[in-house]
Amino acid sequence: MIRPELIRWTRRNGEALAMIALLICSAWVATRGGSVLLIMGAVMGLLALALLRSALLRLRFSRRRGDPGMVMVDELRVGYFGPDTGGFFEMGQVRSIDLMTYPTGAHWTLHGDSEPLMIPTAAKGAEQLFDVFASLHGFPMKRALDLVEGKGSSTTHRLWQKSPADDRKVRSIV
Repeated sequence: MIRPELIRWTRRNGEALAMIALLICSAWVATRGGSVLLIMGAVMGLLALALLRSALLRLRFSRRRGDPGMVMVDELRVGYFGPDTGGFFEMGQVRSIDLMTYPTGAHWTLHGDSEPLMIPTAAKGAEQLFDVFASLHGFPMKRALDLVEGKGSSTTHRLWQKSPADDRKVRSIV
């Protein structure tokens, strides 16, 4: 019988653990002898390091759990299903993103043409927002990670705002 805490920890850290296993495997391949295996091991190792970095950033992005609701991302459409609020938001319609921090947690606020969508950072599935936000040109991911991890007073941080140049690009594509 495996302890439930260990199962939860393994599921949460599974991506990082898999990349560590790939890194160990690449070191094993590189030490088997010959220049071809050395090169293959080095390439595998570099790939594993890049993917491990990405996995660790995702872990930082969603460190806390337990807020109500669930986040769903379908391509670039973000949905939040909460006990009192919820809705969908097309990321092409986003004009700005705020992070409201307070002593017990934080939530994202997506602003656009319609009603703002507020998503707790500790809602189930909120780690999916990492990839969505990373796709936005100029989104300050390091600052966002630092703010999500930090505990502080109730403050609203404007992290990203669509520039007029981005608006022209969208209109020219459509």
